[in-house]
Amino acid sequence: MKHLTAISFVLGFALLPQIDTGRTVWDGVYNEAQAERGALDYTKNCGGCHMENMAGQGEVPALKGTAFMDRWRDYSLQPLFSLIKTEMPPLRFRTPGTPKLSDETYTDILTYLLKANDFPAGASELALDALDKVQIVGREGPAPPPNFALVLVVGCMALTADSRWVVVAATEPVRATMPDIATAEELRASLAKRFGTRQFRLADFGYLGAEFRPESLRGQKIQVKGYLIRQREFERISVTSLQTVASRCG
Repeated sequence: MKHLTAISFVLGFALLPQIDTGRTVWDGVYNEAQAERGALDYTKNCGGCHMENMAGQGEVPALKGTAFMDRWRDYSLQPLFSLIKTEMPPLRFRTPGTPKLSDETYTDILTYLLKANDFPAGASELALDALDKVQIVGREGPAPPPNFALVLVVGCMALTADSRWVVVAATEPVRATMPDIATAEELRASLAKRFGTRQFRLADFGYLGAEFRPESLRGQKIQVKGYLIRQREFERISVTSLQTVASRCG
């Protein structure tokens, strides 16, 4: 389970976005026996890089504590499971002898990560089909996305007096996946969203291709994905996806 980085998470594969399911990692979603199996599998397959105490080393990130929570909070367990299964170890470290683990083993390892982060055990094991129904949150509940997080907002495309493209009447930013893809499900949800009170400067349109023309979307309701950059003067989004969800904002 080498190099569990943010980049490998957001670029490689399709994942479900985070949702508020009403069930969180504080609700005892695994049991002790499952976490004990996960501890053995973690030591065998992951501990060499992430260390037995999950502290990480060098470029290999820690799997517990503040950095881990900032990376994963407000997502369901599904994206974390999918990264572990799909990206670990990275392709450059795989050999013909690299073991192929079962989904059950990956789930057990995940429960050991939950235990290491002091999320309580319960009476039942965590099932594979429950991963997208359990949300990772801190003790105080959901929190605003951290700086540089991949986010999604919905609002109105506008041009300021100083010729800056912005999204106005925008919703609060939420954690997102698939930076350069807007799924039909996401667009339907964005169409139904009410406008908010936020404003974000839009930057780095080059990622959308040389043919993109922001002026063609002026006055339209849009869905934006990108990396949130908080600055003292304003907040901006480094855009990775920008789609119309309605031809007019009114």
